[in-house]
This record gives sequence, C-alpha cells and structure tokens, in this order.
Amino acid sequence: MTRPTQAGVAGVSEVVNEIGEGPLWSASEQALYWIDSGPAAKTLMRYRPNGGTTDVWRLPQRASSVARRARGGLVIGFQRGLAVMDPASGRIDPVPLDGVDFGQERFNDSAVDRAGRLWIGSFDRALKAPIGVLYRVAPGQPARAMDRGFMMSNGIAWSPDNRTLYFCDSRPGRIYAYDFDADAGAILGRRVFMDFEGRAGRPDGCAMDSQGFLWVAEVGAGQILRLDPAGRIERALALPVSKPTSIAFGGEGLRTLFITSMTFGLTEAQRQEQALAGRLLAVDAGVSGLEEPAFDL
Repeated sequence: MTRPTQAGVAGVSEVVNEIGEGPLWSASEQALYWIDSGPAAKTLMRYRPNGGTTDVWRLPQRASSVARRARGGLVIGFQRGLAVMDPASGRIDPVPLDGVDFGQERFNDSAVDRAGRLWIGSFDRALKAPIGVLYRVAPGQPARAMDRGFMMSNGIAWSPDNRTLYFCDSRPGRIYAYDFDADAGAILGRRVFMDFEGRAGRPDGCAMDSQGFLWVAEVGAGQILRLDPAGRIERALALPVSKPTSIAFGGEGLRTLFITSMTFGLTEAQRQEQALAGRLLAVDAGVSGLEEPAFDL
C-alpha cells in the first residue's frame, strides 16, 4: 500500500538512521543537528540546507538528545549522562551529574527552557516499569526530579507565553500539560493534554510554533499532528514513512519543519515500501516556529 504524502515533504539528507532523534536548529550555523540513537549507530549529524551537505561524527556511546550550549558548542544527552561537545574539534567532555540512577534509568529526549535550564526525561532501561522521571538540570547542581512515574519519556516543549510545559510519554501514549512557573522553574497541575488510546501511533518528539500550536510526531502512524491549545487536532501531515520520531523548526524564518525518522523495527518489505525511512525529511510548515534556547552551561 502506498502511504499518502503531503505535498512538499522531501528527504533532504542521504544518511539513513536506525533511530533518528533530537533535531536541533542552529541559527548561527544555519544547520540542523540530530543524532542516531539506534543500538549500533552512535552518531551525530549536521545538515546544511545551503549546499545540502551532511557531516557525521562518531560518538563514544548511544546518545538521546542534543541541545545548544550558551558558551558555544553542544550539550549531548547520552543515555547515561551529559557531555559538552565542540563540533569543530570533535572533542567531548563529560559533565558531572548526580541525582540519576543510571543503573535503573536511561535518558531520552531533552529541551531547554527560556531561563537556560535543561529538562530531560528518563525511562526504565528494561522498558518494563513506569519509573521514568522528568528532571530539571541546572549547572553545578544534581538533577532534580520534577515529576515521575513515566514509561517512556519523550518530547518536551513550552507554550509561547511560557505558562505551560508539555511532556510526551510514548507508552501508553499521552501528552501531559503542566502549569509552568518560569521564575522558579517549577511545574504543577499535571493533566492529560491528549490521550492516544485507540490511535494507530504514539506521541514521540514535539515542537511548539509561534501561534501556540504543538506539533507532535505520531510514531507508528506516519504523520505529524498539529494540536491547538485545547488539545484538538488542527491538522495531520501525512508522511512517506510510518515511523517519524521527532521534529524541529529551522531554516529561513524558522518556517521549515525538519522531521527525523527510523528504520528500526521495520520489516524488509516495509523498508522497500518506505524509501525515505530513516532519512531526515523537511517541509514548509506554513507557520514559523520558536528559537530553541541554549543551556546556560
């Protein structure tokens, strides 16, 4: 069966990922970074739309996310810790971090709030128990657990007015919303923003646009959802891949939606059917996104 495709969705990098994740737009470089968190991959990539080139770095271990560092370079969220990376030299320096039991948990997706604090989720390394935690990390301090009880922590985003934090738990499949206190860096009032029970896919990575709509990759359903502030589906963007994993706004005016995807778990027949599976995709979103803040590290 041919998967319906929204006009304009294109594969923009020839690199094929096992599990593409963590897309991050760098305005200073006019480039998109992302990682392959697949079991055998251990790579960081950078795509430059002006020229269409992709650079690839080998990483020492499996990564889960990428953030900008305020003093330059990147903060890599590895599954068992954080590190600072200088893409120019390839140097990677671990960041000391207490407060996380990596014997039980592994990090997954992350995002930086507008005060420069890193928020990162975890989940059970064995994928059996809801022991995942949403952490807040400030430089020089232990990771602080802000909420817990998640099966597979994933995308994190904030509303344009900075009053709401959104957080995806891919299993069983819910997006939560919290009241966000920007000054204190606190959350309260957890509530279900959208429940994916009965749907073909589950929420994975997400990004916020300038109009206050949340864009979410629905992995397994082959589409990106745009949700209004009440949690209603405003539109669904059909893709030529069944497993989109995450999204980021970038390009001129932050109007290009970049989409990572995966081949992991696909049958050989599905890979043949989905020629762009595992590739970085891009499409004109028709609306601008928000610039991602840098971790004050």
